[in-house]
Amino acid sequence: MKDLLLATAFIALATALTGGCENGSDTVEADNPVTRVENPGTLTGLIWSVIATPVYPVSGSDGLIHLAYEVQFTNVTATAVSIGIDSVEVVDPTDGNSVISSVKVIALDGSDITFKVRNYDVPVTFGADNYSDVLGPGQFGVMYMDVTFGSEDQVPQFLGHRVTTLIPGAEGSGPITTIGGYTEVSARKAVALSPPLKGDRWVDGDGCCTIIGPHRFVINPVDGNLRLAERFAIDFVQLDDNGKLFEGDPSDLNNWHFYGAEIYAAAPGRVVGVLDGLPDQPPGQLPSDATIVTAGGNHVVVDIGGGRFAFYAHMIPGSIQVSEGDFVERGQLLGKLGNSGNTDSPHLHFHIMDSPAPINSNGLPY
Repeated sequence: MKDLLLATAFIALATALTGGCENGSDTVEADNPVTRVENPGTLTGLIWSVIATPVYPVSGSDGLIHLAYEVQFTNVTATAVSIGIDSVEVVDPTDGNSVISSVKVIALDGSDITFKVRNYDVPVTFGADNYSDVLGPGQFGVMYMDVTFGSEDQVPQFLGHRVTTLIPGAEGSGPITTIGGYTEVSARKAVALSPPLKGDRWVDGDGCCTIIGPHRFVINPVDGNLRLAERFAIDFVQLDDNGKLFEGDPSDLNNWHFYGAEIYAAAPGRVVGVLDGLPDQPPGQLPSDATIVTAGGNHVVVDIGGGRFAFYAHMIPGSIQVSEGDFVERGQLLGKLGNSGNTDSPHLHFHIMDSPAPINSNGLPY
């Protein structure tokens, strides 16, 4: 316990010496609970922060308002001490740090992983094996959050996270509880879009927010930052009249009845990125040479205004109908649904992001 206090005291001192002189008192808004200091603080063996801020609300198909975001936790103890996360509460710092709403997240295998962190030292299964409530010395992990509200007027302006930690097996060390990881909640509404595909029976193959599937699970380290471009991404696939995706041999692209479906602009804007000429992948296998550039396959990026960019990925080679610099209208033909890039079956991967770089960006709701 003494070592823990020494380590965390050093960290607290370093933060005070370096961070304290970076922001002058004239830059602190008195009515902003995220920057307000009202107590001397609490020494902790874990540090935590929201990865991408602010947090954006989005309406779900369940009729609820969702705040989907991620909190990074790091064990900063100097000695070989593991720290357990005993409890987490999402609080409203503008209302006396009262607990707000409910949180529920589920792994792809159906396991409840609410308030557990994704560990990076185990093979990826998208299941319960990838999550824990203990971080070893020097470890960091990501906690996926899906905070829901019944209506927009219930969504607070700020969020904080009250975390209680324990040192498993340590005698005489009690729980430590403190609040950190503050973030602003944006008042900006999600952008309204038109469907990028025509027809019925299109299925959202891996969307936000409660189930942590491959899209939300993927967090890419790019240029020294953690990026969550696919947080709100959708993989569109279409069922036939019998509820099937394909007939016959699935390795034949032509047996997928929606292969080649026309893709349309979901919003007007300026084309700022086009990649074409990559081959379609044989269904059932991923390419061995995918890069940050080719992962999206043949694709189009459209600047739809307001710092938002629409990404249409995995098109058939040679099918793209637009060029960089073109202005496209809502509903204009962009290309055809294919299987190029880092994909093992035909689909349209679509998401909205905050930069024109499909991976070096953070996802935005729509």
